[in-house]
Amino acid sequence: MRVKKSAQLDAILAASAARAQGKKPTAKNNRPAQSIPTLPPQQRILGLDTALRKTGWGIIDSNGRNFAPVDCGVIISPAQASLSDCLRRLNGSIKGLITRYHPDIAVIEGGFYCKNARTAIVLGTARGAVLGVLAEAELPTYEYAPRKVKQVVCGFGNASKQQVALLVAQFLNIQVANLPDDATDALALALCHAQLSGIAQGLNLGKPI
Repeated sequence: MRVKKSAQLDAILAASAARAQGKKPTAKNNRPAQSIPTLPPQQRILGLDTALRKTGWGIIDSNGRNFAPVDCGVIISPAQASLSDCLRRLNGSIKGLITRYHPDIAVIEGGFYCKNARTAIVLGTARGAVLGVLAEAELPTYEYAPRKVKQVVCGFGNASKQQVALLVAQFLNIQVANLPDDATDALALALCHAQLSGIAQGLNLGKPI
C-alpha cells in the first residue's frame, strides 16, 4: 500500500525515532503541519433573470475565487405571443441552454414582490416553467432576492442596474455597454452564488429549492 507523503506524518515518525534514541524531540518536530486551504472544484453556473417575455441568462465558470464568463443573452417572446406560446419558447430555450453549455448549478431570482395580482401570476407562471425544466435536468437550483444579489456583488443592497452592470464587468473583465440589463442581472445572479460558494467553502450556502 502506498502512503501519501505527509509533513505531519514525517514529523511524528521523526519524533518517535528521537524518543527511541533517548533524545528529546525538537519543537519543530512537535509543530503540527499547517493545513493548506483548498478551493472548491470549478463549477459552471447558469444565472436566470426570469420573466415571461424577456428572460436574461448568463453563464460563468467559477471555483469560488476566480470567475470566467462563458456566455449570456436574453430569451425574447414577441409582444403578440400568447401566454402558452411564451411558456413554450421559454421551456425550449432553457432546455437548449442546458444541452449546449452543460451547467452544474442554476440560480434564479427570488423574493420578488408585485402589487398587481395579474403580474404576480404571470411572473409566477414563467418562473414555474423555468423551474420545471431545471428540475427535469436535475440541476441543483438556488434562489436569491434582488437585494441579496446587490449586497454580495456590489456591497450594498440599493445598487442601481448600472452599478450592478459595472461590477459584473469588473469581476468578469468584460464589456457590458451593449448588453441588456436582463443579461447582466443574470450574470450577477451567477456571480452572487459563486462568491458565496467561495466563503468558508460554501458552508453557509442555503439548500437548493
